[in-house]
Amino acid sequence: MPPRTICKTVRQYNSEPISETDMKKLQEIAKDYSTVKNYVYQRYGGIKSLPKIYPGYTVQNEMTASGLRTTLGLPSVYFYLAVFDALGDIKNQWTQTKSRIEKCIRENENLTPEDRHYLRFVMKQSNCFACILMKQEINLSQEWQKSYEEVRTEVDEEHLKQYLRRQVRRHMKKLHTDAIDGFAVAERAYRYDDGGIYLAIKEKRKRVFIPLTDNNHYTKQLYIRLLPEEGSLVIHVPIETKIRQNEEYRREIGVAVGIRTMFVADNGAVYGEKYSEYQYALAEYVREGNIRYRRNKEKNPGRKKYMAGREKLEAALHTYINAEINRMLRTEKPAVIYLPKLPQSSRAGINKKINSSVSMWQKGYVKKRLSQKCREQSIELKEVFGKNISNECSRCGAIGEKRDGIFSCGNCGANLPERENAAKNALKRGRISS
Repeated sequence: MPPRTICKTVRQYNSEPISETDMKKLQEIAKDYSTVKNYVYQRYGGIKSLPKIYPGYTVQNEMTASGLRTTLGLPSVYFYLAVFDALGDIKNQWTQTKSRIEKCIRENENLTPEDRHYLRFVMKQSNCFACILMKQEINLSQEWQKSYEEVRTEVDEEHLKQYLRRQVRRHMKKLHTDAIDGFAVAERAYRYDDGGIYLAIKEKRKRVFIPLTDNNHYTKQLYIRLLPEEGSLVIHVPIETKIRQNEEYRREIGVAVGIRTMFVADNGAVYGEKYSEYQYALAEYVREGNIRYRRNKEKNPGRKKYMAGREKLEAALHTYINAEINRMLRTEKPAVIYLPKLPQSSRAGINKKINSSVSMWQKGYVKKRLSQKCREQSIELKEVFGKNISNECSRCGAIGEKRDGIFSCGNCGANLPERENAAKNALKRGRISS
């Protein structure tokens, strides 16, 4: 059965400025939280600790014995969340590393099919993968040991082991964080009351009170993001919400995504007409800010003002994106949306202004928010093959020409906006593949 709930993040805000004294107490926790994470990164982020990080209880026990919590004076409700937060980052780093290696294996023309089969086999077997990296003897269960003996017979095993170790050294990055602007907090470390929230601090049996703009109470693990420049904070709360069933949402639509106009539907409807304005304002701010920073780098100029301005522009862009996605779903009432696969990020070309906009194009955020909102409303979001989707005529299938945002087909005489043609093709390809 399809899931009936979905996880989303809601936010709570302080209703009054936080005093400098209380903010410093919260910043102490954030600093220690970051220190614990970096300690875990350094101690368990390497190859030798790979067997310890799954499921992570060994790391938890060793961190308890390390004495770091006592040295910092950090309450356990923050200390162990920092440990497992860092472990999550390490596990994610290993997942990304394996993904990069698998791509290299696919693209390496010098590898035989047997070589690829062997490498994929040992990478899927966590114990086998760890033993190879640590140059230990491989001991698997009887069933898997038999399979392992079969895949190793037709390859130069030592050569492939060395290849795998080189790839890990090449793609594995050392984790480190300088962020001291937030921390996770367990349910035992806070209490809602008196129109706000009481947060535990490093002083025993004392809490900081933060008045809030709402009276909602939660029993979840929270994340506290500090904004000391503004004397405020934001509380991120993960909640389960019911998936809405909209009986009137029955249509199938194709949608084209662009850097100038956010969405164009197959019926020609446009959503996010001002998307490029928000995008360009952010890109230009970042570009000019980086130029000023490089020009005065020797004087070590501060970046706090720059980061505050960037965050403000990003927040405005994200608000606009979410509003336009909501407007599109309310207007089109789709049951299924067909979306071309977005292109991979590539290196910039010649025009610096265009380059800045492209590099800052938040297509990942657009897709993420569209996907989230579709799940919340039981709308199917299906990706379709994107190659030539804007060059192919949606009426006859011939390859046409694009000029000044208009698509023209010399075969059938079709003449329509380029993005609308792409959206029609998305709908057409989606229906064929379904």
